[in-house]
Amino acid sequence: MKIKALTLFFALSCPVTYAAGTVTIYPANQQLTGVERLADLVTHPALAHAWWPAAIISERQATAVAEQQHQTLLAQLRHFAAEESGDDAAAINGLRQQMQAVHVTGRQFVDLDPDWVRVRPRANVPLQGDYSLWTGPQPTTITLMGLVNSPGVKPFVAGRSADEYLDGVDKLSGADRSFAWVIYPDGKTQKAPVAYWNKRHVELTPGSILFVGFKDRLFNSDFNQLNQRILHSLTHRRPD
Repeated sequence: MKIKALTLFFALSCPVTYAAGTVTIYPANQQLTGVERLADLVTHPALAHAWWPAAIISERQATAVAEQQHQTLLAQLRHFAAEESGDDAAAINGLRQQMQAVHVTGRQFVDLDPDWVRVRPRANVPLQGDYSLWTGPQPTTITLMGLVNSPGVKPFVAGRSADEYLDGVDKLSGADRSFAWVIYPDGKTQKAPVAYWNKRHVELTPGSILFVGFKDRLFNSDFNQLNQRILHSLTHRRPD
C-alpha cells in the first residue's frame, strides 16, 4: 500500500509559547477554540462517536493551495477534452464533470486515532491556526469514479475486492482496463490489478473511492500525469 508522507502543518519547531488553534467541526458546524494539542481535539466529548478512519482535518492556508491545484486540474481536463474528439472527448468531459462536483480541502495527513495520539507524545502535536474537521459515523458506501459508464455511490460490501466492484461496469474510451486506484478514507492509495490476466484481491473499506483512470500513453507525458493530479484531488476530497 502506498503511504503518503505526513504534511508538516503543525509548528513543530515553534517556541514553547504558542497560540492555541481553532477547529470547526463538520457537519455539525461546531467551533472549538483554545485547542492546544491534537489529543485535546480527538478526545473531545463532542467527538465520542466519530469514526476516525474516515475523519479529515484540514488547515485554512493549505485549503487555498488545494483549491487552486484543483482548479488547475479542471482547466487541464477541459484543455485535453478540446484536443480530442468523439468518444475520447466525451469520456474526458464526463470525468471533468465528476471532478467539478468534488470539493477539496487542505487535508493534513496525520493519524487521528485517539488511542494512537494519546500514547505517542510525538503524535500529540500542538495546534496553531484555523482548522476544519470532518467526521461522522462509519460510511456504508463506496464511490466509483473515473472513465466508467456508471459512476457514483455504491453500497459497501465487506470482503468485496476492487475488481468485483467493477464487474458489469463498462469502461469508457481511453480508460485503463488493467488497473484501478483505491483511495482509502484515510488518504492512502493503492493501485489494484483488475484485469482477468493480473487480477488480485484488493479490498476497499467503507468510504473508499474506486477510480478508473487513463491508460498510459506512450507519447504524451502530460496526459499520463493527469492520473496523479486527479489522485491528488481525490485524496484531498472534502466529505459531502
